[in-house]
Amino acid sequence: MTKATFNQIISSLATISWGGVPVYLYTKGLIGEYLSESFHLIALSGGLAMIVLGLFNLLHAGREVGCGHDHSHEHDHSHDHDHHEQNPVAAICLMIIPVLLCTGFTKHEYSKEALRWKGLYKQRTLKSLYSTYNTEFTRELLEKRTPKTSEGNFLLQLTELYWSAGDEKIMKIYDGLPAQLEGRLIEEEPTLNPDNNRKRLYRVVMTCCAADAQVLGVPLEFSASLPAIADKTWITVRGKVAFELIDGQHFAYLRDCEVEATKAPETQGRKRP
Repeated sequence: MTKATFNQIISSLATISWGGVPVYLYTKGLIGEYLSESFHLIALSGGLAMIVLGLFNLLHAGREVGCGHDHSHEHDHSHDHDHHEQNPVAAICLMIIPVLLCTGFTKHEYSKEALRWKGLYKQRTLKSLYSTYNTEFTRELLEKRTPKTSEGNFLLQLTELYWSAGDEKIMKIYDGLPAQLEGRLIEEEPTLNPDNNRKRLYRVVMTCCAADAQVLGVPLEFSASLPAIADKTWITVRGKVAFELIDGQHFAYLRDCEVEATKAPETQGRKRP
């Protein structure tokens, strides 16, 4: 085996390994942890294309092809060519090993530190989601557009509840509303939990990819003991909407909560973040 053939084999394997990442994440239902749903098929197509390219180069690794130079003239001195071939050791260390380690050992989720950095306990930067509505938002409109459970709980989105705070008229509409939400459970910020009767519900909101994701959290207040559910577990929670004033800013939370562990919701067969 020549050096050129060996280098081409390593480069082909590197291309295949990189293409295999989005294909692996898609087939395992993990791609939603890294990309917004609108990019799933694009990533899958790109991964498949890289695999095909890598396999093509691998199958033709031993094939001799011209270098593109004109060898019709002869000289007494030797004519060396520098094709700047990729160093195989660099390809293995920089392209293959990191991919195998990252996909093999990652938990495919944010750590608690990353969730905090992404805004889990961060104050809002806008007054209210509804402050820019052109039409008047009323309780009747809320009831008309929001489905209920058989028990009469409104099926709210966490983002909807999160952004309802800040506008007094909107808060009056939501205040006391029996609600049911889905999300992941995590411990409350200690400084916001003096009575040790709170947890926090959170969701990852992703516009494009994990790099631009934002974590939104809503406190859950329990009248009984705290649930014995592990952090980051997906839950369904039922409670009453309430609002509180912290450092001059209103925040929504659920009181009198009841929770139960559940499976992660799915969109087109794949888990949501």
